[in-house]
Amino acid sequence: MRYWMDRLHAMGLKTKLMLLFLLIAVTPLAVLGIFSYQKASSEIQTKANEIILENLSQINHSLNYFVEDIEQLSMYLYSNKEIQDILSKPASRSAEEKYRDQQTVAAILNSFLGFKSWDIQLYVLGENGDRYFTGNFIPSSYLRYNPDWGLFRKARLAGGDVVWDTHYSLKKYEDYGAVLSSGRLLKQIETGQPLGYFVVDIMESAFADKYDKAYRYDGGEVYLLDDKGYIISSRHSKLEVGTRLEKPYLDAVLQEKKGFFRIEENQTEHMVIYDSSDLYGFKMINVVPVTALTGESSKIRNFTTFIIISGVMLSYCAAYLLSDYITRPLRKLRRLMKQVEKGDLEVSFDSRYRDEVGHLGGSFNQMLERIKRLIHEVYEKQEKVQEAEMKAIQAQFTPHFLYNALDSINWMARIHKIETISKIAVSLGSLLRFSIRRGNTVIPIREDIEQIRNYLTIQEIRYRDKITIQLELDETILDLCMPKLLIQPLVENAIIHGLETKPGQGHLLITGQRIGERVQFVVEDNGTGIAPDELHRIQQGTYAPLNGSSTGIGLHNLMRRLQLHFGYAYSLRIDSVPDKGTRVCLSIPVISDRREGLGDVQSSYS
Repeated sequence: MRYWMDRLHAMGLKTKLMLLFLLIAVTPLAVLGIFSYQKASSEIQTKANEIILENLSQINHSLNYFVEDIEQLSMYLYSNKEIQDILSKPASRSAEEKYRDQQTVAAILNSFLGFKSWDIQLYVLGENGDRYFTGNFIPSSYLRYNPDWGLFRKARLAGGDVVWDTHYSLKKYEDYGAVLSSGRLLKQIETGQPLGYFVVDIMESAFADKYDKAYRYDGGEVYLLDDKGYIISSRHSKLEVGTRLEKPYLDAVLQEKKGFFRIEENQTEHMVIYDSSDLYGFKMINVVPVTALTGESSKIRNFTTFIIISGVMLSYCAAYLLSDYITRPLRKLRRLMKQVEKGDLEVSFDSRYRDEVGHLGGSFNQMLERIKRLIHEVYEKQEKVQEAEMKAIQAQFTPHFLYNALDSINWMARIHKIETISKIAVSLGSLLRFSIRRGNTVIPIREDIEQIRNYLTIQEIRYRDKITIQLELDETILDLCMPKLLIQPLVENAIIHGLETKPGQGHLLITGQRIGERVQFVVEDNGTGIAPDELHRIQQGTYAPLNGSSTGIGLHNLMRRLQLHFGYAYSLRIDSVPDKGTRVCLSIPVISDRREGLGDVQSSYS
């Protein structure tokens, strides 16, 4: 048992997860349940399609009987003797006689409608100008009909047989009621002389009543089409009546007599079920969402879901026991992390596991050691920053008062036309204003160089011809950024400690250029140089100014600022030969924008 436990401890986490998946039997159970449900759902859908198709066939039979009744009605009126006599009368007969004829025809037409609940309108249109109808008004196209147009042309060419005409429209904007018309040319039976036309307008509601029972599913559509694909009646939208059905499945429906097939419309699957009239070519179409057809399979789905859930629960119990064992060290590690969040850094993860969890615990211990070391380093750096800030505050001796005094000196010098004093006052004022300005310590190189120029202006006036100064700066670096007052201490040391004590004339050269992703500044003089022992202490990092102070910010403070800003990403090299001169080369990373945090620069190179 101990051996197998050791083997289990040595297994990788991936192997343990594989064991967990083997214990959980949900996958085959779910696959079997889903397959069974889909099979049953498919069978139910097929049966539902067949039932709907049979229902459409019965509706078509009902429509055939309805149309046959209309034709028989037309035939009865065609052979009616009273209608024949009235339509044979001249148009010039008296109004009283016309009134009697109107009452007679109205009684005949109303008798047709009295025993039928049809939503139809009857019209008798005589060649002698007589117009008889059952509705409240007669359409203008019937009041003054054109025998060579539409239904009347068909009836005239049929020679007395009944004809049918669909009310076609490119686009309907309102429900006009009549969707299908039947017409017959009325003729004198003995002579064959045309007497007029008998027209039956069938309202859309008359057809809608026939297929109301076919509309059984939510989201479904029912259409009654003629043999050319024009909509005679529609449950979906009455505004489509009279227009051609604009659906991608129309051609398939017109080509076949009956059947059903699946389509996808508006990202939803539908079943298109259709049947045709053998006598008149009508097409009954029922479009039903697949989800509606499979709704009856909910019992099978619920039972399958119950089986799967039961299997999941049993598998969960087994998985819980195994996962509890696997995650026990992880929970221990989490508790240790909670202690660390509260500030306790003296915790440690002791694990006898040799898998990924054990490696993770070792990494956790190493991380804690590094955090403690970094906290110590940050604390030391913070103390150094506070010390530097205190020295900077102490160095600001009434700066605003001094600046105002220098401004007064400048104007007095201008009044007395002493340009040298004015120039010194302006340069010294700019230096003072720059030194006391608060805000971001990272500034464009152009601004820092401008303050060096002000400093050099004062020194040139002070030393006159003793020092010659030369600046060679690459224009491409001026818009880059750097911590302010990095170059000024180097220039100050070169003048005070190198050129001031030099016999004769001295030369100071300041250059700046970009090399790859770094900016390099060189301050070079031909002064007295630096003593070898002092230079050695500077290069070893053990240099400290005498008596704890130095002129200006000082080389010592400069090195500390560079360390705080850039960590180990900067380079400061000092080469000096006594009585020959000193060359100081400073290289720092490129800072493109003052908004870039110095911490980002430091961290990217540390």
